[in-house]
Amino acid sequence: MAVAISCAAMISGCAISPFQPGLIYSQQKMPVVAPNHATTCAKKGIGTATNILGLFAFGDASVASAKKSAGISKVDSVDISHTGILSIFGMTSVEVCGE
Repeated sequence: MAVAISCAAMISGCAISPFQPGLIYSQQKMPVVAPNHATTCAKKGIGTATNILGLFAFGDASVASAKKSAGISKVDSVDISHTGILSIFGMTSVEVCGE
């Protein structure tokens, strides 16, 4: 019974998570719907957040921080990438492209 409940919890957790982590390693890139106010991708800004052992989490992976890092005022696109290793290390990056 406990095994069935554990399996159900693990499966449902993946269904609602924005990332589908692999048991040993995962590396994923996902698009985000963003207003297309810029006409070119002249600048790229990146914001990053890191998690170690689920105990330490730091960084700023917001669109605002990525825009600020590159001096972007008009956003063309936003992409999110996530890398995880054995649930020991995880990193999420937001890349904003615009002018």
